[in-house]
Amino acid sequence: MDDSFAFRTTVPLRRRLDPRVVKAAFFGTLLVVAVGLFVRWVMASERESISRATRGELFTVTPADQVDRPIEVSTDQDAVEATEIALAASKVAFLEHRSFLDAGPAQLSALQPGYTFVDGPSTAPEIVSVAATPHTWAASVRGPGGTCFWVRATSAGGVTHGIGSECTGSAALRPAPPR
Repeated sequence: MDDSFAFRTTVPLRRRLDPRVVKAAFFGTLLVVAVGLFVRWVMASERESISRATRGELFTVTPADQVDRPIEVSTDQDAVEATEIALAASKVAFLEHRSFLDAGPAQLSALQPGYTFVDGPSTAPEIVSVAATPHTWAASVRGPGGTCFWVRATSAGGVTHGIGSECTGSAALRPAPPR
């Protein structure tokens, strides 16, 4: 062994935090706090609605500006107007595709969102029953009095209106019996 003196020190290395780890921890904590606050709000709202239900406070308040508004009542004229609107929409679909097959419930609902187009029976002036073949299209609408109004259009441009008992578009497609 040598009698010489050697002074060695090892300086511990300082570890630096990775900025990505710090950011991830911060945003993770922020996310956990946000979810916790949301859950707390949902639970408080649920408790409040349950307590209101048990106290019998579930009612709707009509705003003051709607109290004196007259109640809108459908008439047979509304049903006739619905057939005319449906006819106009079917003509638009026919002009785009040269076939009435593209004037079905889905296509007409996109063209006229104020009405409900169905392939089943009509039960109200806002519900229009439609049916189509490549060259003929028909619609039926039941009025509030129970009368069924129908319209039929052909690719040649002919339009026929009528009143029937069966309120479906497919019934309106059939030719009227001779009188």
